[in-house]
Amino acid sequence: MSGGTEKRYIGGGLRLASGAAAPRLDHGYFEDEVRPMLGTILLRKGWISNDKLDAALEAARISGMRLGETLLARGWLFEPELASALAEQFRLRYVDLVRHPLDPKAARLLPLEVARRMFAVPVRFMDSGAVEVAVGDPYDADADALQQILGRRVELVVGERSVIQDAWRYMR
Repeated sequence: MSGGTEKRYIGGGLRLASGAAAPRLDHGYFEDEVRPMLGTILLRKGWISNDKLDAALEAARISGMRLGETLLARGWLFEPELASALAEQFRLRYVDLVRHPLDPKAARLLPLEVARRMFAVPVRFMDSGAVEVAVGDPYDADADALQQILGRRVELVVGERSVIQDAWRYMR
């Protein structure tokens, strides 16, 4: 390679970071992706270190857990940070359901079984006639199905999983 900078590639074209004391993945490889990787967002915000990200990725691979779940379980990340990073990853808005409580009438529109499956809760009616629905992970949500079930347009936002789960009490 030119310029004296040698890049080593591992499976799938991932680069090993140069200058690292021990081999670690170069997480900057994905910075220009259309939907950035969660780890890249967390690193950019300074919420985790490269070493913790590498360890969490390996633990997630072994356990089958998602990266965010692994970071939470290890105490390396807090729920508001994860929700905020997921919102950024999916280009959605983060909503703090503690500071902006939900409308129980909106929450009751969604059957509890569906809410549990998608880890979602309707938050409020919007002036446009849509319903704002908070999800713990946008990857788990099916906006089309939610629109069909709720009978109106849905605007997804991301909230903290524990607060969404606590809000299910309004759905009973």
